[in-house]
Amino acid sequence: MIPTYLELNRPDSQMLLCHDPYNGRVRVDELAGDLESGLRIILEHSPEWAEKIILKARREQVDFFLRHGWVQEAAIPGYFKGEDLFFLVCYPQDQRGRSDQSGRERSIVEQILELEPRPVQPSGEIILRSSVQDAEKLASLYRAVFQVYPTPLGDPAYILKTMESGTVYVHIEKEGRVLSAASAEVNRKFANAEMTDCATLAGQQGKGFMALLLGRLEEMLIPDEITCLYTICRAQSFGMNKVFYNLGYHYSGSLINNCNIYSGLENMNVWYKRIC
Repeated sequence: MIPTYLELNRPDSQMLLCHDPYNGRVRVDELAGDLESGLRIILEHSPEWAEKIILKARREQVDFFLRHGWVQEAAIPGYFKGEDLFFLVCYPQDQRGRSDQSGRERSIVEQILELEPRPVQPSGEIILRSSVQDAEKLASLYRAVFQVYPTPLGDPAYILKTMESGTVYVHIEKEGRVLSAASAEVNRKFANAEMTDCATLAGQQGKGFMALLLGRLEEMLIPDEITCLYTICRAQSFGMNKVFYNLGYHYSGSLINNCNIYSGLENMNVWYKRIC
C-alpha cells in the first residue's frame, strides 16, 4: 500500500498529512497556524488503524505538543531550510510505543560513537546514476535484499514514480546485475535530502559499496544547494549505522516501532549531516 497525502487548508491551520496504513501510522509533514486547531485536525484525520502519529515539528511548536502529552523521539537540525525539525509522536495504541530492543540498540550506537571515524577509501568501482531503464534491475535487488520494506521498492513502477518525483538513485552493477544501490529523496522546498533505500546483495557485503554510493550522492546534491542530509536507518544494523557515522553524520535519536522493515516493525535511528 502506497502512502497517500492529504493537504488541509483551514482558515486558522494548514497542514500536509501522510496516511500510511501499511506501517500503521500517520505523519504530519508540515504544520502551520494555530496549534490548538492543528492538534484537533490531526486527531480528527487519524484513522482507527493509526497506531502512531508523527509530527515534523518546528522549534516553536514543541512546547505546545509536549504539554499535550506528545514525546520527542529524535531531531534533524537544519531540516527546514536551516531551521531544526523535531520528531514529536503520540501513540493512540500504547503498545506501539514500547520496545524491548531499545537498550540493546542504544548499546550499538554507543559502540559506534566510541570508534574513530574511517574516511571513505578511493575505489575502482564504477558508480552509475540510475535511469528509468534501470528500474527493473533496482527492483530485483530490493526484492532480493528485503522481504519486508516500508515502501514497495520491489515494484519497478514504484521506483519509476519516485524518480519522476525527484528521487536520485545510484548503483553499482556487474554483468547487468545491480550489486548495491542507494537513493536520495530530495526535498527542494526545504533544501534537504533523505539518504535511503540502501541495499547490497548478501554476497557483496563488506566491500565498502554503500559508503561509496552515499558519498557519490552527496557530491551530486551539492549543486542543487541541498544543505541538510539525513537518514532513518535500522537501529539493529551495526553496519549501516557505522557507515553513516564514518561519513560524518551525527546521531540524534531513535523512532520507536517506526515502520515495517526486514523483520517487521522495527526501531529506526536518525542521523543527520549539515553540508553548508
